[in-house]
Amino acid sequence: MKRSFFLFLLLCVTAPVVASEVAATIALEVKNGKKTVISFTLPVNHTVFWGAVKEDTLHNGNYNITLTETQTGFVDIRLMDLSIRLFVQPGDDLRLYIDESNAEKPLRIEGNNNAGQEMFTALALPYPGNIVSRYKKDSTAALLEKHMETDKKVRLNIFRILYNERKIDKAFMDFMQVNLDYYHASVMSEVIAGKYALTGLSSDHPQFTPVFPADFAVLWEKLYKQYPVNNEMALRTFGYNSGFNLYAGNYINGYLHWIRNRYKAVPAVSANWAAGMRETLQTIQSNLSPVIAEYIEAGILFTELGREKNYAELLQFSSDYKKRYPQSNYTAYLNPLIKKAEAYYAKVKDDFTAEQKLIPGYAAIDSFRQLMTPFLGKAVFIEFWASWCITCKDQFDHESDLHRFLQSKGVEHLFISVDNNRQEAEWKELIKYFNLRGSHIRANERLLKDLSRIFWQGKGYALPLYVVISRSGYIVEFDAYRPSEKKKLYDQIEKYVQ
Repeated sequence: MKRSFFLFLLLCVTAPVVASEVAATIALEVKNGKKTVISFTLPVNHTVFWGAVKEDTLHNGNYNITLTETQTGFVDIRLMDLSIRLFVQPGDDLRLYIDESNAEKPLRIEGNNNAGQEMFTALALPYPGNIVSRYKKDSTAALLEKHMETDKKVRLNIFRILYNERKIDKAFMDFMQVNLDYYHASVMSEVIAGKYALTGLSSDHPQFTPVFPADFAVLWEKLYKQYPVNNEMALRTFGYNSGFNLYAGNYINGYLHWIRNRYKAVPAVSANWAAGMRETLQTIQSNLSPVIAEYIEAGILFTELGREKNYAELLQFSSDYKKRYPQSNYTAYLNPLIKKAEAYYAKVKDDFTAEQKLIPGYAAIDSFRQLMTPFLGKAVFIEFWASWCITCKDQFDHESDLHRFLQSKGVEHLFISVDNNRQEAEWKELIKYFNLRGSHIRANERLLKDLSRIFWQGKGYALPLYVVISRSGYIVEFDAYRPSEKKKLYDQIEKYVQ
């Protein structure tokens, strides 16, 4: 099943606030705090957009946040080990007192709806994806719905009591109602989407289910009718946007597929990423209101641009987005990523340099012995990596120094990628982007199996891994130091090239 593109990554960007536009303020006073870094997400035109994150430093334990009228709504603040969630209205002047040494009550809030604000944070709603397992054991849709409604009722009653005691106002109560409605709907939709996805597995998979259970199908339809995706007020809540937009994602990439295919199994997914992306965007434009579509598309682009791949296609999709929504409030948060994509694409569109050497016939090399034959009589430093390995790419920052050292010692530099066939293009792009000078191979399945046997006892592979081969052809370091550990690594290699 095609999964959601809606994983919102964080970007430390925010728009400047003009004093005359200030609609609400949040003042923080921190005692006994060991960390000084604060991050917070402010609404973008009242919506919860996880790309609108700012990171800053406390000043003598104090920090002030000012909000314009369009920035009022759900605010998320991360400080020390606290995740503070607030609902901020125009005119609010909130004061947060934080004492890390007070284990029982590290947070005290003064100002409008302070009791509700403290309870919202204390509720500590986890992201829906983290609690789905709690409901997977519900064998029928009726059990799932009952379980979910019970949990929602318990949480909602906390705020109803506060409202009846006049400790929170109607706007705060209305926000919590929509927030919890969509939060629990997100969890329920994820559980149901998971069951639907089982119908798209291969028939020999142990979890393959040939038929989507009818009672869960009925509940899915009921859910999206009761809590429609096209609800602009819901965009303002953590509940709609928690779980990185699971609710809208499952609607677009699951529910609508099911409806279109007349309630049959999960349709085949295009192997081409760009085609799948294009289909998703077309589905959004055809089924969501312009306001919701603008928001969802921005989230998709933000997420996909943050993955640092498929840049050529994403630059076109980003250009199309700007044409469709020329006044979009989200463009400011996309632009830094778009500029990064443009810089990346400028580096990778050209041919390999003379120092970036793909091993001839690499696709037909089936064993480590075969791979190493051209290197006989030479010392070799091997880097095992993959396009998806973040730590591997972090180590590439030290490649220039390593390359100079290896050249001075007459040591060959070999990069072995464990990427699969679908990642071929990205593998080649990253060689150029990071200017990885040396010999390169992307291991086929037979070579991977042989490498796993030699270096990981046949138990898959753990990355990154660095290996030293002596001039006599022996593996002398099965787990060498990393490029970032420069002197240790260089001393280690030098032992075998004297």
